[in-house]
Amino acid sequence: MEKRWQFAPFQEGLTSALTEQLHISPVLAQILANRGVANVEEGRHFLHDTLTDMADPFLMDGMEAAVARLKKAVQDKERIVIYGDYDVDGITSTSLVYSVLRDLGGNPRFYIPERQSEGYGLNEEALQHLQGEADVLITVDCGISSYELVREFSPKLDIIITDHHEPPEQIPPALAVLNPKKPGCPYPFKELAGAGVAYVLCRALWQRCCGEDLAGYADLSALGTIADLVPLVGENRIIVRSGLELMKKGQRTGLHALLQASGLIEKGITAGRIAFTAAPRLNAAGRISHATKGVELLLETDAEKAAVAASELSRLNTERQDIEHAIAKEAVAQIESKRQGRDGVLIASHEGWHVGVIGIAASRLVERYYRPSLVITVSDDGIGKGSCRSISGFNMYEALQSAKDLLLQFGGHTMAAGFSIKAENIEGLRQRLLSYAATHMTADDYVPLVHLDRELETEDVSLDMISELAALEPYGMGNNRPVFSLTDLTVEEIRPIGRDKQHVRLVVSGPHKTRLSGVAWSQPGLCDAVVEGDKVDVAFQLERNDFNGTSSPQLVVQDIHVLNGTATLNRTVMVDIYMALKQCLPEWGMPVWQVRRRMAASQADHYDVHTIYAAIVVLREIGVLKVRQDDDGPVYYFPILAGKMDLHMSPTYERYCRE
Repeated sequence: MEKRWQFAPFQEGLTSALTEQLHISPVLAQILANRGVANVEEGRHFLHDTLTDMADPFLMDGMEAAVARLKKAVQDKERIVIYGDYDVDGITSTSLVYSVLRDLGGNPRFYIPERQSEGYGLNEEALQHLQGEADVLITVDCGISSYELVREFSPKLDIIITDHHEPPEQIPPALAVLNPKKPGCPYPFKELAGAGVAYVLCRALWQRCCGEDLAGYADLSALGTIADLVPLVGENRIIVRSGLELMKKGQRTGLHALLQASGLIEKGITAGRIAFTAAPRLNAAGRISHATKGVELLLETDAEKAAVAASELSRLNTERQDIEHAIAKEAVAQIESKRQGRDGVLIASHEGWHVGVIGIAASRLVERYYRPSLVITVSDDGIGKGSCRSISGFNMYEALQSAKDLLLQFGGHTMAAGFSIKAENIEGLRQRLLSYAATHMTADDYVPLVHLDRELETEDVSLDMISELAALEPYGMGNNRPVFSLTDLTVEEIRPIGRDKQHVRLVVSGPHKTRLSGVAWSQPGLCDAVVEGDKVDVAFQLERNDFNGTSSPQLVVQDIHVLNGTATLNRTVMVDIYMALKQCLPEWGMPVWQVRRRMAASQADHYDVHTIYAAIVVLREIGVLKVRQDDDGPVYYFPILAGKMDLHMSPTYERYCRE
């Protein structure tokens, strides 16, 4: 997929000041400036702040009332119930507040609603049940939008709300409402996750009860903060950095078992790896089974029981992945069969798709097509539940608002949303959203952006630079791993790697024959666009590669721009390549790498290798050529064709056509 490169503006004065006064390299200084650091003092905070540098927790509006009530409840052994949510932020927030109250001598319980039958947040049936079993109810990661329910049950329950979502006009009339985004709240950092707000509450309570700052619980808050995709800056960065250090010590039995089951003890514990391996396992509990299993694991103190529980979450996650992959595959087939892959907005719907994973399936469509995507599952009563994922420039919430007369309900934000709709209105919704896209999007908006921090020279790429860049960790939203570029390199080697040949290994050389190795994860298409000998510019991240006792810098390729190779396609070229393929391919097919090599050799006297590879891609895009996964990797074969194939349905043909 073609990508646009966008360099961050160079701020010479700020970069020089950061370099000189913080004693860091110009590269690190520029990255700090790119991340929004506005002066030397902010740079010092970014690099060196610890938990003790967090704001006074009692600055959060409502904290005095909350702490006084909870301290009394702990001392008097009153009944405390923590009301959580079924995602990772809710699971970790519940575990955190439970652990602190227990360790202070309280006897808390927790309640998490069932995802499909109860939905998100407070619900009346649950509160009716809990009012007879609790004196104090603490919400975590929810409650800010439940004005009517809180008003109804407050006379019977002392309710303390902790939440981080945008507050509505009417704040619930609870005993205390803790939310830094609440109008008038003086707490300085507004971007805390639910687990961050819960941590601030626990910190204040611990200070009041024990006369010292809270220590040893940041790991739970960090896990929720990472999973909830809040910006990893300010206090979120402090919590996550401190939490990662606790995780590495392995002192929390249940969390250690989760990290072990995720393979992170051996690979190394980082925010990125947690987001992609450990967090989905906890999420799977709420999506496929019940989120209670996640809380129970995090609270477990017996190593054997924790290992069994973590294994069960891994099994649920595998089940979730299988369901998600099946739905995504069916959604792609549906879009391809209708030839809608280049539409401004994509919608796929089907009866009986699992509602717990349709959001992930929508994300897969965005990854494949780079289009705003909606996936809808329709139940037996004819009502569809949909989940949406967007791209930069397309405000999903506003788009749904433009079609609100077709929806039963909807909610969300710019990049993700959910809704319900009658099945007969799904096509009307698609048309409405296409109209919205036509008036709000340009052709460039459908080309992904690669944000680059700085152009480097080959001699800049070193283990010393990688070591210095570690000061930027933990990486995450708002503090992404830096992306650099190198220009005018020569490709010396490029080949597919991995069991299914979905990754790419390459070697490039720069001036003075400096050779650098790189890897491109999940980008097999690079082998269709880049050949040995090409001159290229490379966008990449940097990592240390340790192999056979030797360490070296490795480029983690984000994109490649080929400078010299340009394909030229027309109908004559397509016919020639098609006929050559018919002679090359046996009926059972042939490995993709072998097809490329043979076609390049047989057609070298007629066409440039880039033209040959591009023509093969076109045939694949219009369905004339198919790919199947065999044990040794992808295989090309000719399917039985039905109907006429249109070359102009191929984006690659449209890009290189010169008729």
